Amino acid sequence: VVGLAFLFFSTQYRVFNAMMMGDEAALTLGIPLKLYWYLYIAIVAVITAVLVASCGIIGFVGLITPHIARSLVGTNYRKLFPVATLLGSLFVVWADVLARILVKNAELPIGIFTALVGAPFFIYIVTKNRRKVV
Repeated sequence: VVGLAFLFFSTQYRVFNAMMMGDEAALTLGIPLKLYWYLYIAIVAVITAVLVASCGIIGFVGLITPHIARSLVGTNYRKLFPVATLLGSLFVVWADVLARILVKNAELPIGIFTALVGAPFFIYIVTKNRRKVV
């Protein structure tokens, strides 16, 4: 399911780039926004259900890695999607490795480790955006 969704979303960079320009621009380019929004939400809901059912809840990964990827490669989804996917995968693997070796003779749940990394990152993003608004 995840592999098929990855292949599907890899081909959707033109639609995502048009959506980033705004609703009017996307509609002008002939993109049926409602159709794509519902389609993307349905696919992401299925992916989320499958992953949570098999792996459990691992928070903050979807918050951290896309922001880092966007700062590395910009907003073009042709480059952003594969880089964000790779960074998310690497983050989860290394979080799992560190969660297994940090506490001797015990295994720290990976969700706790991602929260320890993700919560400060989330606070940084919120405070950075507030400074821009004020």
